[in-house]
Amino acid sequence: MSATVFSRIGVIGAGAWGTALALAATRAGREVMLWSRDSETSSTIRATGMAPRLHGIRLPASITPTADLAALADCRAFILAVPTQVQREVIEAMALVLPAGKPVISAAKGIERSTGQFVTEV
Repeated sequence: MSATVFSRIGVIGAGAWGTALALAATRAGREVMLWSRDSETSSTIRATGMAPRLHGIRLPASITPTADLAALADCRAFILAVPTQVQREVIEAMALVLPAGKPVISAAKGIERSTGQFVTEV
């Protein structure tokens, strides 16, 4: 598949891992929407251009922060980089506002404590 098919990537999770993956995607020539469930984090990134969880790292303009999950609807693929313990909640929210049929890459590790399921089973 052509790289242009995945020209716009949604990274779901603006912690250190999600932000690092957003940087990798933008360095690979992709436009990135970086979602944080905390609107304060998105506002801080927008106002300062700095990554709160990656101290001293300036984010390029090709990374657009948002706290609105629906804003990622026109992304061509998603990288899910939220902690395992909130992944089910975030996936359920994604299903309500994002179009079906787009690739989702899980970048989390671990086991959901409440069910004992692996990330890929959630």
